[in-house]
Amino acid sequence: MIKDFFYYNPVKLVFGEGKLAEAGKYAKMYGKKALIVTTGTLFKENGLVDRLQKILKGSGVGSVYFPEVSANPLNTQIDKGAEIARAANCKVVIGLGGGSAIDAAKGIAIVLGHKRPIWDFCIGAEVQPITDKTYPIIAITTTSGTGSECTQWAVITNAKTEEKPGIGGDYTFARVAIVDPELMATMPPKITASTGFDTLAHAIEAYTAVLETPITDLACEQAIRLVGRFLRRAVKNGQDREARNAMAYANSLAGIAISVGIVTVCHGLAHSIGGLSGSTHGETLATMTPETMRFSMRSHPDKFRKIAMFLRDECAAPESYALEDSIKEVQALIKDIGLGAPLSQQGLKEKDIERAADGVIRYMGGSITNDPAAPKREDLLAIIRKAF
Repeated sequence: MIKDFFYYNPVKLVFGEGKLAEAGKYAKMYGKKALIVTTGTLFKENGLVDRLQKILKGSGVGSVYFPEVSANPLNTQIDKGAEIARAANCKVVIGLGGGSAIDAAKGIAIVLGHKRPIWDFCIGAEVQPITDKTYPIIAITTTSGTGSECTQWAVITNAKTEEKPGIGGDYTFARVAIVDPELMATMPPKITASTGFDTLAHAIEAYTAVLETPITDLACEQAIRLVGRFLRRAVKNGQDREARNAMAYANSLAGIAISVGIVTVCHGLAHSIGGLSGSTHGETLATMTPETMRFSMRSHPDKFRKIAMFLRDECAAPESYALEDSIKEVQALIKDIGLGAPLSQQGLKEKDIERAADGVIRYMGGSITNDPAAPKREDLLAIIRKAF
């Protein structure tokens, strides 16, 4: 019998090589001036920003370029981007890059529409609702990880408090997501590995979550299979078109899955740890995932047992796999793609372990209630210490 469920994802997804060329026709639907958001100046230096601006201009859309976003977007950067966009009379915000650029674009769109600092919408007793005043967002992803182009979520770090919550709602979905695997061909191996593992973590977590649905299960299963078959290849050879295409698709599938099934405690921990340490999100997830799987798997054994089967891209009776097989398969992948450094080597200080656990409880509580094992504070501390 099919369980009751709710599913909603309004993103217009445009997938395929060369689809960047269609950005102009979509942008002009929302205004004549766009803010292009990137993390740093790499895409200006390699000509991608100029290429996008030319495409937009061809459709009658002017643009302003804002590269002042860090790998973990700060609230101060988002507020500044909104000021620049408002002064230039921008009506649509385009995130060009990985999850950081797209998350920042979502934040800027919120600030533009509501005329309040982004942190007002993040955490606190008087957190503001995100409404339909949010400006239109177009997401053009250049990485096969985060899935932000297909979700309502944005991750913002407070420059002062180092808190790193996820925010979002019905009005922070991108109106259009362009997934062009050609844009991913030049991703360095390390970024390919870390973003690719983020894709896997999304799929595993949404698949085993309290809020999982029959629809998101299908997306997760296929995403896990694709990561198992193609992530190693993409890391080894960035010019492998089949691998890049498959990982781009896996990323979008996993993004769609977490827009409904959301994430579990592994992501909650990675957010809190990343806010304190400045670590790379996918690298932290790779270190945490085996530990959180080991903690959570006995509360949802039927799902966790299948993960090994999907990563091997095999068809067999799930009962033929032991729960530990899934952890071993994940660990083998982590080793092969060069991740898995302990948290102590990713910038987390031992004195901040308790702060990291408390941060999950304070502003990523949804990841706890969505985890079938419902970890308590002492469980979070134990998981972090094992990964430290």
